[in-house]
Amino acid sequence: MPKDNQKRCCHSGMTLVETLVAMAISGLIVSAVYSLFQTHHRIAARQSQTSLMQQELLSAISLISEELRMCGFSAHGSPGFGFFHKPGTGAPDYGRGTTHDAVYCTLDWNADGIANEDGSGSLREHAGFRLNVANDGSPKTVPDNVLRKYDTGAVHWQPISTNIGDLRFTYFGAGGNIINDPHLNTARIRGVRVQITAIPDPSHAHFGIGNRTLSTMVWCRNTEMEKTP
Repeated sequence: MPKDNQKRCCHSGMTLVETLVAMAISGLIVSAVYSLFQTHHRIAARQSQTSLMQQELLSAISLISEELRMCGFSAHGSPGFGFFHKPGTGAPDYGRGTTHDAVYCTLDWNADGIANEDGSGSLREHAGFRLNVANDGSPKTVPDNVLRKYDTGAVHWQPISTNIGDLRFTYFGAGGNIINDPHLNTARIRGVRVQITAIPDPSHAHFGIGNRTLSTMVWCRNTEMEKTP
């Protein structure tokens, strides 16, 4: 083989054009893989956040429904238990209201005829739920979207659910009529419609996840429903 041909054979390789084409193809492949990964990540995050919102809703509405259903209960028929509106400032009254965005009622869990404010089992004698309140029940100036339950301990309002954007109560009399001013007619309340809206965590706002709302109707079995309003 001539020397010139031998040199050309030993030093052959990719031309500049071939290298640029290979780099372009590699870039397209990497870009496609990254885009696919991002899409999968968004879908997984949306599904995870939606599932979490549904769990928060189911847990909150189950707890509220269970406790409201027992409002007014007294094993010995003692009077003075049921729905109340106590808007007074200062613990423990702060936050204990029966309005369209709060609910509060009592029951005689230990059958002593008193809605106990402390001691063993006292927590079971109070059913109070409210959104965006501090530990003492005072309203928060900046909403934290935390649903809290009334507690007879040192911290009067304990968090039970997060990322709750709205909490609504609609009250009904024995005849199924809506009570528009429940705080003035607590003795007439026989049923409550509970509606809760969960919102996505702020860190997931860019995923465009919508709110989720769940509602249920609760008839309070211990508030003499057979009586006319």
